[in-house]
Amino acid sequence: MPVIKNYSGGSIIYFEGEKSEDIYVLQTGRVVLISTSIDTGEETREEVQKGEFFGPKSSLGKYPREETAQVIGPTSVIVFSQPEFEQMVMKNTRIIIKMLKVFSKQLREIHRKVRQILKADSARDPEYELMNVAESFYRSGSIDHAVYAFERYLSYYANGSYLSRAKDLLTMARKGQTFPHGYAPLSSVAVEPVSNQIDTSFMEQASMPATSVDNPFAFPEDPFDEPQEAPKATKKPATEILAEARKLFNSGDFDSALNHFDKILNLNHLSTKPDLEAKAAALFEKGRCLIKLKKLTDAANSLTEYLKTYPSGSHVKQSFFQLGLIAEISGNQERARTFYSK
Repeated sequence: MPVIKNYSGGSIIYFEGEKSEDIYVLQTGRVVLISTSIDTGEETREEVQKGEFFGPKSSLGKYPREETAQVIGPTSVIVFSQPEFEQMVMKNTRIIIKMLKVFSKQLREIHRKVRQILKADSARDPEYELMNVAESFYRSGSIDHAVYAFERYLSYYANGSYLSRAKDLLTMARKGQTFPHGYAPLSSVAVEPVSNQIDTSFMEQASMPATSVDNPFAFPEDPFDEPQEAPKATKKPATEILAEARKLFNSGDFDSALNHFDKILNLNHLSTKPDLEAKAAALFEKGRCLIKLKKLTDAANSLTEYLKTYPSGSHVKQSFFQLGLIAEISGNQERARTFYSK
């Protein structure tokens, strides 16, 4: 049986990246869907109309949410489980037709944006197109796909026109960094025409999902990288430093714990997934540590930075809770309730 849920202003119904099979219908109030544009990488906001469904694609497709659903003002929504929704739709073909029209429009818009990104109507050469695919993945946050495409570029174009640019962006992507702001667009880079001919079938692979290609997450040794000094054998991995920091925190030695968290955050050459996750966790734990040290402003800044840097991270809800705790300690009960509701 569908249920009605009531939300206060500022509440989050679900976050981008969450997995859930619930489907929602806006009954009263206002809901805004916040997502990232695939062509510009900028934040986009779309307001849900009363009586409109939201969340069906990710629920029926069984993949993570593509957007964050935020409430504006007092709002009521009807929540369907997937079986309840399917049962209702089977009895009402009008809903099926309406959904097909909406999905068809969205697919056409996505296709238009992808063609614009890839400049499908231009006379660019394959080298440019592959580099453009890699950068488009990077800008949209698809790091694994971007890494694979940059590696393909360096493999196919050992003396390519964008060699230095590809190496720089690949290095940043491997570190888990976001696409650099203010970086000159690819179209503004002047190059000489490429005379060699290659098999362009690799373009199909570069556009494939990461799960459909060989070793999309592998980071092979890059023959174009400059020789670097070998790391010292005594250097501890971020995961080990994080474990030590948490032990110090649990024992009440907050100053030493804070030093350990800062040490992790200052590491700039992390490449493994566990170390990158440890660095993200360190930013959240630093906020908790600063609360214990009664440095509330610094704590709020650390937790806010975590939410901005890792909007779909594993400590998002805990960060909102800690921000609510800071507001409550500061005597701002209304702001605390807003954070707790998230």
